[in-house]
Amino acid sequence: MLTDEQILENLRRHRTQPNVSATEYFQSLQNTLPGNLVGRRRIYLDTKYWILLRDAALGRPRSHSHIEILSLLRALVSKGTAICPLSDAAYAESMQQTDGKTRLATAELMDELSCGVAVATEKTRIRMELLNFVATPIADVGSLRDKVWVKTGFVLGEKVPHVKTWDAEVNLVAQKSFIDLMWFQTVADFATQEQGRGTTSLQTSAVRINQKMEKYADEIRSFEQAAKAEFSGCVKLFSRELAQAALIEKDYQNATAEQIGIFQETVQRGLFNALRLSPDLMATRVPTLFIHAMCHAAIRWNKTRKLDSNWLFDIHHACAGLAYHEAMFTEHPLRALLLSGKMRMDERFGTHILSSEQDVLRYLANG
Repeated sequence: MLTDEQILENLRRHRTQPNVSATEYFQSLQNTLPGNLVGRRRIYLDTKYWILLRDAALGRPRSHSHIEILSLLRALVSKGTAICPLSDAAYAESMQQTDGKTRLATAELMDELSCGVAVATEKTRIRMELLNFVATPIADVGSLRDKVWVKTGFVLGEKVPHVKTWDAEVNLVAQKSFIDLMWFQTVADFATQEQGRGTTSLQTSAVRINQKMEKYADEIRSFEQAAKAEFSGCVKLFSRELAQAALIEKDYQNATAEQIGIFQETVQRGLFNALRLSPDLMATRVPTLFIHAMCHAAIRWNKTRKLDSNWLFDIHHACAGLAYHEAMFTEHPLRALLLSGKMRMDERFGTHILSSEQDVLRYLANG
């Protein structure tokens, strides 16, 4: 956390740099993060593993293997050969703990193993991947691998405040100073606040999705049909705002409302056909959207399985963990879903998807 003196110094510095926008300033800081990941295996921990390792750190392990896993991870992180970036899903789910002591202990472990690094929010990743695909359809997301990382202070998003009663100059200084503050915030700093964000909305979403699944269940006669239905819905995430942003990147700043609408519909149609006809290719182009759609399709095809808020969190974990990490430690039901015949997420992304403690120990010991 910054001291008062550091905050004042930053304010003075930002007043002398009115030509640097808040976005440019954030990106200049973000560009320093990839160096923190060089030579490190990126290991994604879902909430199950954060909690199990937290208990081991508190001296109350549920299994001796959890002590071993924690010891190995700490050694690898300390040596600079591994890192466990935090995600919005893991943060939001873990911070729902009502006991302040265990919530703080979880946060401190997150700070330690993540080295202060988080993967950008799902919304941000989808935006980046879609714009990258529209700009260069033949390119995979390799060019984004240095751009999806943020400091843990921005784990829930990169928005900065704007005060309507302030003029543009004052707002700019305040926004860049806010970025400084958040850049040096730790998860432990946030853990002292009352949490619980997102639970109610996820439960409501699960009920709504289940109702739709039941309504159209008789129409779904194959996994491919379920995937097609999910792809059709997901391409709508290429919104009008994204269409306009993509046109601006292509130097069409003066596109009319009609042209933006036509472009949006054309891209959505192209995305749908590409996802339907070339799923393996599109997994490398728009991975977050692809994983999200495929997980929902798998659950939709299994008509005996009901979505709940836990499954929705699991889908968000899959979206965060698969495309930008070498390994993902998760629960058995999610692993089974991701490895099933129609999914093949380990093959598609080259990610080690592990759930059992013994498999995790073998993976860590061999690295």
